Parts: sequence; structure tokens; C-alpha cells
Amino acid sequence: MQDMLKKIIEMDEQARLVKEQAQKDKAATEQEIIETKKKIYDDYIERAKDRVRKNLEVNKEKAEKQWEETAAKHQQITERLVQMDKENHETWVDEIVKNVIEN
Repeated sequence: MQDMLKKIIEMDEQARLVKEQAQKDKAATEQEIIETKKKIYDDYIERAKDRVRKNLEVNKEKAEKQWEETAAKHQQITERLVQMDKENHETWVDEIVKNVIEN
């Protein structure tokens, strides 16, 4: 009878130890999952930030190139208008005055 009680107590103690170890393992696994999840999230965010930075650089370069092209076109148009004014100024003034006087 004593042996049976002793065995029951030992089995109960072993069961508690196994349960405690299982709970520790579960807690460790949950913590590992949380850390892995955070690492994956942080890595994803960092990659996204890198991609945004690269896209900003590319878009900035494109915008600067477009601006330079537009500025060059405007400069050409301005020069052409100035040249046309030099060539036709007197004629245009005469035509404007003539139209004003006749109408």
C-alpha cells in the first residue's frame, strides 16, 4: 500500500514536472513566434522604405530631366519670339496702327 502511494505521488510529481516543462516550452515558443513576427515585420518595413527611397530618387531624376527639357523648349521659344519681334516689329506696329485708324 505504501509502495502504491509512493508510486502515485512520484507519478503525480513527474506529471507536474512534465506539465511545467510543457508550459515553459509553450511560453518559449510563443515568445519566439512574437520575435520572429516582429523581425519579419521590421524587415518588410525596411525593404518598403528602401523601395520608397529608390522610387523617390528615380522620380526626382525624371522630374528634373523633364524640367530641364521644358526649360530648354521655353528658352528656344523665347529666343524665336524675340527674333521674330526684331524682324517684324516695325511691320507689326504699322499694321496695328493701320487697323486702329481704319476701324
